[in-house]
Amino acid sequence: MPEDFDYVVERKPPHPICFGSKLARNTAPIGKSLSPFQKMAAPENNPLTGPGHYKTEKYNCALNRLVNKIRSNKGVGPLASDDPRFKDKIFMRTPSPTRYNPGGAVGAKRQGGAPFGSKTRRLTTIEHKLPGPGTYDIASKKCRRTRFMYNFGRPSMISSIEIICVDRPSDACVKCEQICAGDYWHKDYTVFLCHLCWEEEKRGRELYNEKELNTFQVQSPKMKMTPQKHTSTVFLN
Repeated sequence: MPEDFDYVVERKPPHPICFGSKLARNTAPIGKSLSPFQKMAAPENNPLTGPGHYKTEKYNCALNRLVNKIRSNKGVGPLASDDPRFKDKIFMRTPSPTRYNPGGAVGAKRQGGAPFGSKTRRLTTIEHKLPGPGTYDIASKKCRRTRFMYNFGRPSMISSIEIICVDRPSDACVKCEQICAGDYWHKDYTVFLCHLCWEEEKRGRELYNEKELNTFQVQSPKMKMTPQKHTSTVFLN
């Protein structure tokens, strides 16, 4: 090869990239602003760190990660909440039993007809007439004392339950046909229901409907006490 030959080195023009764009791009040594095609041909100036190139001079003990934790400027770790732990104001969203806003009266709804002309008795929802917690009026005081009847002489107490004095119980329940013990219900003093049968009738409606059960009244039998002769002991008959 002759010595006077001059070599001419020319840079190969890059191929059109990014949808045919031919704009000049600034390419840093590490590959800044490189296209995906240029990244495949660009050399890696920073080789991967091998096992013998770790910087171990800052690790002086086995508890280095626990002692020197990486924290943010706020002094907390990653994914930590920014809300204060103890808030100054506490808002209770659940109202107390006396702060409910009771709604207005709900009109009676007309029940739809039974399907296919059926006349079978349908189950109805039992409405409780007891007032709810939000309907109490704590500002007004009502008289809850025992009532008395003052009619010419000694006052007599008006009991909420009718009390009758009998020698021995003789009223039989119309359902279980047993002698009623304790408080029981009657209808015109001719039909009687014991306490257990009364609870069954309120749930099942086997003998009487709701309108008929409202006509029953509660009463409590009271045994007469008669003193025995020649003794000071009183027995119950």
